Amino acid sequence: MAGRIRRLFQLVPITRTAAVLWAWRNRRELGRWLGFAVRAIPSLPDADIDRHDLVSEARLRASLSRDERTRGVPTLAVHVRDGAAILDGRLPPPLHDLVFSIAEATTGVRAIECRIMAPGSLEPARPHVHTTRPVGSRP
Repeated sequence: MAGRIRRLFQLVPITRTAAVLWAWRNRRELGRWLGFAVRAIPSLPDADIDRHDLVSEARLRASLSRDERTRGVPTLAVHVRDGAAILDGRLPPPLHDLVFSIAEATTGVRAIECRIMAPGSLEPARPHVHTTRPVGSRP
């Protein structure tokens, strides 16, 4: 495996400086993925972690990372428990609806508990309606 990685670096000249700069630019997203990995790897063999929830959360995180509007948003937290995606944080309404629609389209997510609030809101999150459109529809 290490030989393949060395060969890849010979074919694609990536300097350590370039790798460090990339990591710095993507530090928030890397930190979130690292936190997810730490939670996903059970510290005890009999830990109560559902594999289906881990896979669903990984898919949701990957979907959010793929969209440049939601990649690295510092005030967004996502978790999946018992098939329900828990969205938490403070986001403006258009981004809020986008995150909800991405979660809705993610394979393995059976329900969504949305705790996202508007920036500057002091009241606790309450149930609210999302203005999502089907994928093929136009505004």
